[in-house]
Amino acid sequence: MINEHKSDTFQEQQTIASLVTPLGEGGIGKIIVSGRHALKIVSKIFQGKGVADLSEVASQKLYYGYIQERGQKIDEVIVHIIKQEDSFTGEYVAEINCHGGIHVLMRIHKCLQSMGAVDAPWNSLLGRSLENGRIDFIQKEALQEIVEIQTRLGAKVLLDQYGGALSGALREGLKMLEEIRRGVSGDISPHPSPLAFLNGGGSTSEGNGLFQKNDTFVSTLINLIRGLLETAPFGIALTTPQVLVILGKPNVGKSTLINTILGEERMLVHHEPGTTRDYVSEFISVEGVPFELVDTAGIRDTGDKLEALGVEMTQEQLRRADKVIAVFDNSRPFDKEDEGILDALYAWLILKTSGDTSQKTHARAILPVINKCDLPANLDKSRIGSALQQPLCFLSALNKDGLDGLNKRLVEEFDTVYKPMGPVVFNKRQYQLLAKADMLLKKDKECLCVEHEINKALHVIDELKKIFMMCLEGNESLK
Repeated sequence: MINEHKSDTFQEQQTIASLVTPLGEGGIGKIIVSGRHALKIVSKIFQGKGVADLSEVASQKLYYGYIQERGQKIDEVIVHIIKQEDSFTGEYVAEINCHGGIHVLMRIHKCLQSMGAVDAPWNSLLGRSLENGRIDFIQKEALQEIVEIQTRLGAKVLLDQYGGALSGALREGLKMLEEIRRGVSGDISPHPSPLAFLNGGGSTSEGNGLFQKNDTFVSTLINLIRGLLETAPFGIALTTPQVLVILGKPNVGKSTLINTILGEERMLVHHEPGTTRDYVSEFISVEGVPFELVDTAGIRDTGDKLEALGVEMTQEQLRRADKVIAVFDNSRPFDKEDEGILDALYAWLILKTSGDTSQKTHARAILPVINKCDLPANLDKSRIGSALQQPLCFLSALNKDGLDGLNKRLVEEFDTVYKPMGPVVFNKRQYQLLAKADMLLKKDKECLCVEHEINKALHVIDELKKIFMMCLEGNESLK
């Protein structure tokens, strides 16, 4: 551990050069140089009109010129200079904007290394920003997620979390904990929080009244934590798209349905049962919420070895599913194969609900779909409804009728009407920490509001503060 710490400290002292645009064809490429010597290093290879030393120029300005090596011009560039006090990383920064070809980017990057910069991945810049107090760990997580986010709504939510929406809510929680601590220890706050006057709280100097006011603070804190936890299904679904498996016996119209959902012909559709031998996945967006949509082979007993492999793959995809669209054929009688689908769904629910209660999948994760409703009805729908205890979706995938109802069901658990700068929990780390805080308050909240358990109350407050700081500072604080 000591050697690792020395290595980390040495690395932190280096000036780093990061390629922040992906390698490939593009009009513009960007390299960010950050560190104590960033401006001096770039000055060694930058030739700009009237600019001898980038260390002497104004911050937050653009400078036009050329990158050169041994007197030979490599590329025409624009360099953005940001001094330490203004920069994202808390260090001197030079952003080199050049042409986006691989050859040019790599050559400039090598020139910077030859002048003393150290190659580093783009997320090292986030590490510098965190270490220098420019962002907290939640903001760092938000920026990392933005790179991979699938939808515009997801980007909007994460940009707000980077802007401090979730961090700000947690800091409000820390302020509430300090008010609760004052009430428990009998201290009088020289500058009482406005929260002290909620619900007729009155003055904070009234002896036992401090404990009465703690009722208000504790209730407000509980509501804050639970409100944040309620955002988690939505936030986590944005950053980790739910796996949505389409399940049904052969020839119920699964591939037609997925083509309808995608809005184009992607899947092989054939009148012969068992045509789909493999699974195919595509990403879709419903009201800004992404899903990984998986089309599978039908589940049934078969002597065909190739089809049997497809059924085995279906079982594998079902195990990783977060939601299942169970498709039944309106035009055919309920049979043993349909019964097999219900059995598979029951087994899936047992598997999903046997683990951590915070991650349980509930029955509403199954969306029963009655397809081919444009044809005469021969299916006993009551058997499906009574078995799954869920409302049925009626549609005709071929005629593209009824899809709106299915889409509504897919996102019914999420509040997709997002308010700007609303705090949203967007990963399992944050959720699990806040769930721990919620459980602690459920178990021990009474001690925060009575006089005779001061030591226990102070311990609970310290534990809650520790959890909130873990959210803001990352799991490193566990060490």
